[in-house]
Amino acid sequence: MFGEKYGPLTQTVALASILVTAFSALLLQAVGKISQWTFLVHDSPPFMVTAGVRALGIALIAFTFIVIDRSNYRWFAGGAVLLGVLMLALVARLDRLRKQYLCKVPDLNRDGSQARTWWGKEKFKMVVIGDSADMNSTAAAAYRQLTVSPCKFMSGYGGNGVNDPAAIWPMEILARNSRRMTTLLMGIFLSAVLALYIAASAIEVHLLAPDTAEALAK
Repeated sequence: MFGEKYGPLTQTVALASILVTAFSALLLQAVGKISQWTFLVHDSPPFMVTAGVRALGIALIAFTFIVIDRSNYRWFAGGAVLLGVLMLALVARLDRLRKQYLCKVPDLNRDGSQARTWWGKEKFKMVVIGDSADMNSTAAAAYRQLTVSPCKFMSGYGGNGVNDPAAIWPMEILARNSRRMTTLLMGIFLSAVLALYIAASAIEVHLLAPDTAEALAK
């Protein structure tokens, strides 16, 4: 019913949705929830941070659906390939920053004990850190006396508040690193969604072309 009423749109959206869902699950498993990067961006909730990217993605998908036809679908297919390459480059960049500026620390209860899941598994959280060169003077002096990583140093520094990046780095440094990773993550999602949708649209138009339809019918 919907296919007859709306034509190839429903098939294209269905295919793109399946691919995007699979990609999102893999990306979520690899880099975690978006809230891990957005919690330092002016204390904004993840939805507010991603709203602009969502709106842009919808607008570009609508533009593609309106403009793509048999005369230009090959150009769109080439654009989908370029978006795929861009996504891979952004993933590599995010992975490097993730290893440099994210620390996995225990998620603690109010009494200081480590929180656990319903199944009794210990819970952890990711926190954004900075470089050793950006530490405040007091923390930098203590850090230079040790030979440990910034993550290890943070786990034993800060008085009553260990694993507190704000006790070691200025908030503007933490916000900058968080914003950089958030921007990359949004770029990955946007380029992935557009690449998958445009590729699906180009395939759809190609299959609907008369010569292709005749070849498939033989």
